[in-house]
Parts: sequence; structure tokens; C-alpha cells
Amino acid sequence: MLTMYQMINSKIIAYVNGIVKAGKESALFWAVDPQGKDVALKVFLTSTSNFKKRAPYILGDPRFTHLKKGTRNMVYLWAQKEFKNLKQCTRHGLPVVKPIYVSKNVLALEFVGKDGVPAKTLHETDIDENDYNQIICIIRDLYKKAKLVHGDLSEYNVFKTQSGLVVFDFGSAVDTMHPNAQNFLERDIKNMSYFFAKRGLTVENPVDVLAKIQS
Repeated sequence: MLTMYQMINSKIIAYVNGIVKAGKESALFWAVDPQGKDVALKVFLTSTSNFKKRAPYILGDPRFTHLKKGTRNMVYLWAQKEFKNLKQCTRHGLPVVKPIYVSKNVLALEFVGKDGVPAKTLHETDIDENDYNQIICIIRDLYKKAKLVHGDLSEYNVFKTQSGLVVFDFGSAVDTMHPNAQNFLERDIKNMSYFFAKRGLTVENPVDVLAKIQS
């Protein structure tokens, strides 16, 4: 909470309306900035031990070579990593949740939704062929333009908005030079292909999708 107060004093946000949802690793709050614009505050929980399992997503990433021991340090680095990943995506024009600010375990993000209610994810909405084509293009552009692999892509971390798909949860994203980048890329493609096929859509063979992305 202290970090939130510091963000208010720094005029990053004006006030916090309340919690939107909570998970094992983080909680999402609905805040408002001094201009009256909605802001999402993603607060990573420093008490959870789940972050110890996240080391493989950091070890081997050339952008993060100094990893201090301890859950708290891992959580702080995870917040920084997600912020940097989102900044990298934004610079290359990718449809991701826009990053605003990060401090310790709190990440301020663009609020995708209205009146404190987040936009629906692919899991929660009807989908079509256009959505499938969009997500494959996003995976490709992540890899070729931003030089990143999401690493944990699923129907649960893609918003479907009126202007198109918006991807979030980039803490797991790794540089394409990461030793596990190939495995993560294959998994992302398979996860999304399985989801769309399960919903009755015709999808391309994941092996062929991978070959096209890496061609």
C-alpha cells in the first residue's frame, strides 16, 4: 500500500477505487489518474512462493543478468521485466496493454475496459476466424519486431475489444535469444491453435505456423 501512496504523491494516480480481481501471484486494482483516466494497478504479491517457479523465465534472458536471491527481489524484478516487455512491444506498435509506471511490486497500466470492469477475454467471448488470424499475426510480430516470445499465451490473457485483440500478462515474455525461447514459442502457438480448434474453427498446423513465423 505504501507504494500506492507514493504513486499518489508523485501524481501517477489520483486515487484508488478498489480491487478488481485477485489471483495467486497478483491483485488488480482500479485507479484513476489526475486527468480522470482509468488506470489498472497490478500489485504483485511479495508473500507468495509461486515466483520461485518463475526463475526459468528470467535466467538466460540477456536483459536480466543480475538476479538476487529471495522472493521479494524476484517479485520486484518480475514487475520490472513485465514493464520493460510492454515498453518494448509498445515501441514496435504491438496491440498490448500500455505500460505507465512501475515501482517495486506495483505496475501501473492502461485500463482496458470501462468503469472498473475489464474488457472480456477470448475465453469469455465468441470468436471467429479474424480473431485467430489476429493472434497468429501478434505472435509473429512479437517474434520478428519486438524480438520477444510471450511464453504464457492463452485465451485468458487476450482481451477482445471493439478495435481488436489486446494482449496482456507479459511477465513471462522472454527475449528471442533466451535458451527456452523456441520451446515457449512452440507452446504459445499450440495453446492458441488448440483453443480455436476446440471452439470449432479451422486452424493451420502449428508446425507450419512456426515455420512461417521463423522464416
